[in-house]
Amino acid sequence: MMKIETHEIDGSLTFKVEGRLAGVGVSTLEECWRAAAARYPHGNFTVDLRKVTFVDIAGSLLLKLMHRDGLTFKTSGLMTEELADILRLK
Repeated sequence: MMKIETHEIDGSLTFKVEGRLAGVGVSTLEECWRAAAARYPHGNFTVDLRKVTFVDIAGSLLLKLMHRDGLTFKTSGLMTEELADILRLK
């Protein structure tokens, strides 16, 4: 199960993701991101992954796409290493 919360502070939008970034949750996060990008084309977006427990292949590809689009990430512990590995994927 995955949970996504959005928080807007001073023109910056954060997607706080909790649980497993897998399956249908990946498309849900992508839909949230795409909708926010359409509303705020020059917005500053951050993805908070500190409470994520697992990322599947589709989730990894989405995070890489978000990174390429300029989003920043908040991580901690093992997720920091996991994200570094994801972003190095070819």
